[in-house]
Amino acid sequence: MSFYQSIAKYYRDIFPLQPVQAHFVRESFKDPTKSALLDVGCGTGDLSRKLADSFGRVTGIDLDTAMLDFARESAPENLEFFILDMLNIQKRFGEGTLNGVLCFGNTLVHLNTPESISAFIQQTRMVLGSSGKLLLQLINYDRILDQGIQALPTIETEQCSFVRNYQYDETSHMVNFESILTIKSRAESIRNRIPLYPLRQAELQSMLSEAGYSSISFYGNFKKDALEKDSIPLVVEASV
Repeated sequence: MSFYQSIAKYYRDIFPLQPVQAHFVRESFKDPTKSALLDVGCGTGDLSRKLADSFGRVTGIDLDTAMLDFARESAPENLEFFILDMLNIQKRFGEGTLNGVLCFGNTLVHLNTPESISAFIQQTRMVLGSSGKLLLQLINYDRILDQGIQALPTIETEQCSFVRNYQYDETSHMVNFESILTIKSRAESIRNRIPLYPLRQAELQSMLSEAGYSSISFYGNFKKDALEKDSIPLVVEASV
């Protein structure tokens, strides 16, 4: 069973919809009602569903069938979900057919090589129109690497707790993400371990520039506060 399959039932409890994310996306577009948006790594689809209230068309893609089963529940007509590898978006969407692509939740670094991350960014540039935008959110890996951070704050809810540990391997230049999901009512724990590529801000900026993004802004959160060395997330708004 994959990492996300194992936590799908509890995903909404661990990562509830954050209205600030939807606001950040909406404010990035002059006229959302005329915009077509792609949500890469949509998970259970809560953000996609919220954005469908404002955008003309929203498509959510993910590789996890269990997540998409939750996402497809009561989806409106302008919202579609389907299974698709994020490295194949150019095959599914024509050149310049989208106004926006978003990839949140640290999804980007699951590609786990700089070549595959760069290839994805190149594809987003191809499917975006002349005024398109790419919106990203991942962990601030400059903080993880420079400060030797080994864990993110544990997420505690009434239903479960979610421990997130990071172990950097200098030999492979990968971060091993180890998680422990404990379901409190059953005192049951689900453990997972997956490798992630620790993408630094400077490397990401270089990839975006090489892909043809002309305006690139980095933030420390979805409120657009300045990115600082202690910022936990790294949020990006890149314009064609």
